[in-house]
Amino acid sequence: MINKKLISDFKKIQSELMKLNKSYYQESISEESDHYYDQLKKKNNQLLKDYKELKDYDILTVGFTPSEKFSKVKHIVPMLSLANAFDKKDLEEFEEKINNFLNNTVSFSYISDLKIDGVSLSIHYKNNKLVKALTRGDGIIGEDVTENILNINGIPKELKSSENKEIEIRGEVFINKQDFEKLNKNETNQFANARNAASGSLRQLNPAITYSRPLNFIPHGYGNITDKNTFKSYDIFLEFCKKNGFNLTNNSKKLKTTSEVYKYVKEIENIRIDVPYDIDGVVTKLNEISVQQRLGDTSKYPRWAIASKFDSNKALTKIEKIDIQVGRTGALTPVARLQSINVGGVIVSNATLHNFEEIERKDVRVGDYVWIERAGDVIPYVRNVELKKRIKNLKKYKRPEYCLCGNKVSVNKTDAVLRCSGEEKCKFQFEENLIHFISRKALNIDGLGKKIILKFVELGYVKNKVDIFNISKYEKKIIKLEGFGDKSYENIFNSINKSKIINLDKFIYSLGIRHIGENNSLILANYFLNKNRLTQMIKTGISINKLLEIDGLGDKASYSLINYLANDTNKEEVLKLIEILDINKTDIINSLNKSIVFTGTLEELSRDEAKQLAKNHGFKILSTVNSKLDYLIVGKKPGSKLKIANKLKIKVLTEKDFIKLVN
Repeated sequence: MINKKLISDFKKIQSELMKLNKSYYQESISEESDHYYDQLKKKNNQLLKDYKELKDYDILTVGFTPSEKFSKVKHIVPMLSLANAFDKKDLEEFEEKINNFLNNTVSFSYISDLKIDGVSLSIHYKNNKLVKALTRGDGIIGEDVTENILNINGIPKELKSSENKEIEIRGEVFINKQDFEKLNKNETNQFANARNAASGSLRQLNPAITYSRPLNFIPHGYGNITDKNTFKSYDIFLEFCKKNGFNLTNNSKKLKTTSEVYKYVKEIENIRIDVPYDIDGVVTKLNEISVQQRLGDTSKYPRWAIASKFDSNKALTKIEKIDIQVGRTGALTPVARLQSINVGGVIVSNATLHNFEEIERKDVRVGDYVWIERAGDVIPYVRNVELKKRIKNLKKYKRPEYCLCGNKVSVNKTDAVLRCSGEEKCKFQFEENLIHFISRKALNIDGLGKKIILKFVELGYVKNKVDIFNISKYEKKIIKLEGFGDKSYENIFNSINKSKIINLDKFIYSLGIRHIGENNSLILANYFLNKNRLTQMIKTGISINKLLEIDGLGDKASYSLINYLANDTNKEEVLKLIEILDINKTDIINSLNKSIVFTGTLEELSRDEAKQLAKNHGFKILSTVNSKLDYLIVGKKPGSKLKIANKLKIKVLTEKDFIKLVN
C-alpha cells in the first residue's frame, strides 16, 4: 500500500505544476525557468511510472482551464500535449512502447521537425473557408479567438487545394526573434520572452492590438477531418499545407531509427541560434498515419509522437564583443556581449567570463560560437567554445593593459585578478563604490538607485559619500530634472534621512573596503563596539597587531582596513560620515561560533532578514556547502545544496527550525 507521505509529496508537485500551468497558459507569464518546470514535470511523471496507485491523485490536465474572457468551445478532437524525451534512452523507451503495443508486427518510420516555442492554435475550415480558431485551453475545451487570428502571417483565409468538407489545421503561433526585439523596445511592460509575447498578443480582448503584433503561424498537425484517409503519411500532410499557403519550418526530416532521431536533435540544437524564431526541441512523429491511428492516444499524449527537449539550462550563441567592467575595488571583469538567445525562458544577451585566465584557458574569442549555461538565478556564463563553428583568422583575446579610466592595470599574483591602479582617481571605481554605499545591504537608500546616483554624479551634485547627505542644496535643480518632481525629490530626501539610522556592522560594510564583506563587518563591529570607540581608534590609529588577533578576521581583511584608513581622503570621509550618521551598536546575542548556509525561498522571513538574525546570534554566514558547515537552512525549492548537505551528513533545518534555534 502506498504511504501517506508519498501521496502528500505527489500532491504538492501537482499543485505547483497546476499553478505554473495557469501562469503559463492562461496568464502568459513564466513564473519559473523552463528547467525548473521540466525537472518538476519529470519528477511527476517518474512518480506516476513507479507508483501506479498515484494515478488516482493525478489532477493535471493538458494546458489549463480556458479563461473566462473568451467564449469556450469544445474541441471535436481533443487537443493533446506531447510526452517529453530528455535523452537517447527516453527515445528508445518511446520506440519500445510502440513495438510492444503493436506486438512487433508493424514496421514504421519517423519524421522529425522543429518544436516551436509558441502558442498552440487550432484553425477550422469549412468548405475551404476559415470559420473558427481555438486555443488549446485544457485540451478538451478551448478559447474562441477567431477574430484575433485574421491578420496572422501564415494563416490563409481560404484553402486552395482541399477536398474535405471540414478540416482542422493545428500549429503554433509565434513571434520571430527580430520582431520580438523591436516589439519589446516599444513596450513599457516588457515581455520576458517571445513565447509570452505571442500568447499575450493572441489572447487580447481588443483584436486591433493583436493585429498590430507581428504574429506568425506554422502548422504541425491536424485534428478533425471529414475524410480520415486523406493523408497516408505525415509528409503528405506537410505537402498539403505547402500547397494551401501555410508556411513550414523547412526542417522536417524523415528518419528510420531513434539513433538517427537523436543525432538530428543534436544537429538542430547546434543550429538553434540560426533559426529565426525560438525553438525548445524537436518533435518526432510516426510518419505512417495508419500506424498513428492504430496506436491512438492516452488521456494526455498521443502514443505516436514525442518532444525531444533541449537542455533548458544551456544554449549556443555568438560572442559579438567582450567588454570590461570595473568593480568598486578596481577588479576588471570581462563580460561577453552575446547575440540574444532564449535560455530556459529568459532572453540572455550578456554572460560572465569570470576572469582573464578563464578566457585564455577556454580560448574564447570575439566571433566565436559558445555554449551559455544558466542554472536557476545564477548569472549566465560561457561554458565552452564550439570549435567546430569557429571561422578562420579569429584573433586571440588580449588582456587589457589599461583600465577604462586610462590608468595602468596591475596584476595581483595572489588572486590572479587584474586591477586598476588608479584607485580613488578611477571614475568607475568611485561610481561602483557609491552604488555599493547606497545598496540594500548597506545604507539601503530606497529610491536612490544606480541610474539616479550616477545622474547626480554626472551633474556634479555628488562628489563623495558625504555629499549624498547634503543633497538638499540642489533641491530646486533636482525637481526640474526630467522624470523628477516635488514628490520624487521628497521621496529621495526622506529615504536619505531614514538611512542615517544604521547599525555599526552595516556602516562598516557600506564603506566597500576590499575583503570586508558582511561577515567581517560583523566581526569588526563586535571589536569596535560603538561609534565613539571607532572614531577614537581611527584618530589615534588602529593597531594592526590587535586586528590580527581578532578571531575569524584574517590577515587580508586586517591589512585592507589599515591601508584604507591610511589614505587621508578615506579617513576624513569616514570620520565625517560617523558625525552625520546615527550609528547604533550591533547587538551580538551570543557567540555560537557556528556556520550556516541558506538555500531556497524562505516564506516567513526575507533572505536578508534571516541572515541578519543569524548574524545577531553569532552565526557565520557561508555561501557554499562543505564539510565544515554546521547548519543548512532549507526553504522552498532548495536546489543542489541540499543534495550536497545530505551526502556530507550536515544538519538540515527548515525555516521554522531555524527560528526556534535563534529564539
